[in-house]
Amino acid sequence: MVLAVVDSGFFPHPDLLQPRKRIRAYADVTRDVPNERDLLARRPSSWHGTMTACCAVGSGYLSGGRYRSLAYESDVVLIKAADDEGRIRGKALAAALRFPLQHPDLGIRILSVSVSVDDDDPEARDVERAVEELTEAGIIVIAAAGNTPGTPPPPPGSAAHAITVGGMDDHNNSNRSDDVPWPSSFGKNRDGIAKPDLLAPAILVPAPMVPGTLQAREAHALYDLLTVLEEVRLDPPSDDAGRASAMGLLDAVEARIHLQKYIAPDYQHVDGTSFAAPVVASVVAQMLEANPRLTLAQVREALVSTARPLHGVPGEQQGAGVVDPAAAVAWVVTR
Repeated sequence: MVLAVVDSGFFPHPDLLQPRKRIRAYADVTRDVPNERDLLARRPSSWHGTMTACCAVGSGYLSGGRYRSLAYESDVVLIKAADDEGRIRGKALAAALRFPLQHPDLGIRILSVSVSVDDDDPEARDVERAVEELTEAGIIVIAAAGNTPGTPPPPPGSAAHAITVGGMDDHNNSNRSDDVPWPSSFGKNRDGIAKPDLLAPAILVPAPMVPGTLQAREAHALYDLLTVLEEVRLDPPSDDAGRASAMGLLDAVEARIHLQKYIAPDYQHVDGTSFAAPVVASVVAQMLEANPRLTLAQVREALVSTARPLHGVPGEQQGAGVVDPAAAVAWVVTR
């Protein structure tokens, strides 16, 4: 499968390059000619897109495969929509969405977008039209709902033809009875269509940090120090002061790791519907691999009919419920 990701910026992370280079193309719609060196820049705007792309198709290479996505063998097209100030305007977002239409040779089947524009952006309606054009061309658009409860998802999540994904919090356990919605955007679009269409995990989602950034360097240093202090715990200093100092430092290191949501030297937990959307995109990649003939209507039906409703949660807030990857793939195999 080939999956496109539209976001603010990207970095060519090892999880996209190893054990096989899977970045099929890179585009920057804010420039007439994309600058490949920009892809290598470690800008603040690069981390969001890098993480969403890896949530969709990351191999988990730096974790030995532990934190890989569901579509870890898919190729990816990275489409940057933010300008040099990190802003995303409607004109640029619409152009980013239409990029697959201008390059059919790339074979893009799925487009995941975790950025949006305000509904009062002068090009907001054109962003929605771009989603419609993509779906008419057979490309499935997965859009993040946003993280403002009680407010309808902004474009492109507001588009009728988008599969809009809200968030779910499973409290990091396998007990489904305590699952609750993540505080994400929901409500009716201007045509009266309720969004989101379904929910996916939006908290405690593992994602890689951009190598070389302050966060990544801090995480490596903390885990190196943690390794040393664990050895000290096993063989503590004989004097009370030395023991108390070592244990105090160990507590401080563990507290900092928890505060920063680090889960490994190269990974941390991330929150928000930005990461729920690429999870659903990875599920759709599996569905299309199982049955390449699927139409958008069948993909939507499979996701919706197999989703697991959250009890006591209004339908407007959760759509069909929480995505069930195994059930959705099983559904399409029989079609």
